Amino acid sequence: MSYKTFLSSLAVIALIFASTTEVKAEESPEKLLEQTISDVLDLLHAPEQELSLDSKRTQILTLLQERFSFDIIIRRALGRNWNELSATQQDQITVLISDLLIRAYTRELENGPKPNISIVKTDDLGSNKIEIVTSVRYKSNFVSVSYRLANVKSRGWQVYDVLIEGVSMVSNYRKQFDEHFQTKSAADLLEMLRGKLKE
Repeated sequence: MSYKTFLSSLAVIALIFASTTEVKAEESPEKLLEQTISDVLDLLHAPEQELSLDSKRTQILTLLQERFSFDIIIRRALGRNWNELSATQQDQITVLISDLLIRAYTRELENGPKPNISIVKTDDLGSNKIEIVTSVRYKSNFVSVSYRLANVKSRGWQVYDVLIEGVSMVSNYRKQFDEHFQTKSAADLLEMLRGKLKE
């Protein structure tokens, strides 16, 4: 796996973590993060004879849809371009990107060793926001991944951005979407996403 692909896989891990944080008043955000990591990786690395790759993808996606919608992170990543989409296009793009993320994650990490993820520290960002800093080891690579969370009323701690080696995932994706919409349309984006799913 190339270093670029490894970082892309980490971005997918980040979205999975962001999308599976439940509201549990008795548990800290750190404990929830650790449990989510364990649950998703256990499912991903279940023996092939017990669970096929397609079944793993389906169950991971079902898990995410039950606990959190990708639309919040995707909408933030699209930024002002979100309003350029019709309601139908918003729904379609959310589903397609979610599916692509799950496929990328399972394809790149399913056959390798489980990543080892350690929480390094938690920083208070003020205004009911925190940043959980983790260190990720996958094979011989070490990468710093930080999760920024806000304590949302009635929902508890929710991840609103992830920084990989100090680079904001949401900002990075927003830049790519901004470049796309400078010359292309929402219909072009949908066509591109569908094409990637067929690859």
